[in-house]
Amino acid sequence: MRKKIYLAFLLYFTAFSTNSSVYLKGTRVIFPAERKEAVIQLVNSSDNTSLVQSWIDEGNIDSTPETTQAPFIVTPPVVKIKPRGGAQLRIQQLANQLPTDRESIFYLNVLDIAPKPDNLKTENILQLALRTRIKLFYRPQNINKTSQNAAEHIKITKVGEVLTIHNPTANFFTLSALYNRLDKNNALSKTIMLPPFSQQTVENKSHVVFDDEILVEYINDEGQFINQVKKIK
Repeated sequence: MRKKIYLAFLLYFTAFSTNSSVYLKGTRVIFPAERKEAVIQLVNSSDNTSLVQSWIDEGNIDSTPETTQAPFIVTPPVVKIKPRGGAQLRIQQLANQLPTDRESIFYLNVLDIAPKPDNLKTENILQLALRTRIKLFYRPQNINKTSQNAAEHIKITKVGEVLTIHNPTANFFTLSALYNRLDKNNALSKTIMLPPFSQQTVENKSHVVFDDEILVEYINDEGQFINQVKKIK
């Protein structure tokens, strides 16, 4: 009997739950050091008002607006977005001592709390809070201005049955996939984010040899997937 009552209770709350429907127009933020602020657009695609809280963290997924140490502020930190409406978030940098010879990475958090719909009389509503988290790249002056510039310098070398992807640039490089150009059905790697001046090894699953062509699929500043061909060195 208790199990039946408990199940009915869960179904009751689930039936009247509300969903979060705010999304960002963009999958990443590029913040050039010489700019005072960056702007990103929020869109509420639902028929309900949403309350949104935003902040930037330094890489700690458990960070909150109160605990973050990131040298950025988001305004407004809390905003109510009307049904089918939108809002702008302005990201401003604070005084900082971030590296000037390479990019730094942070994360923009957008917490969307869907309020109780006005047309539901019952008070037994399960409100959901969904968090979206996207990358923010802080880009100092005097380094590659775009991800495309950085992609041209990426190299792939082979030692035995191991491939090494080299990123000799000052930019973060997000590799979404790596393929043997003659075998696009089997990816050599999944998504990899290479920090500046770093390298990453992957298994040579396709047994490529020197001078074979590798198809590098990477994500550019606009969040698009771009293909570029590299030769194994």
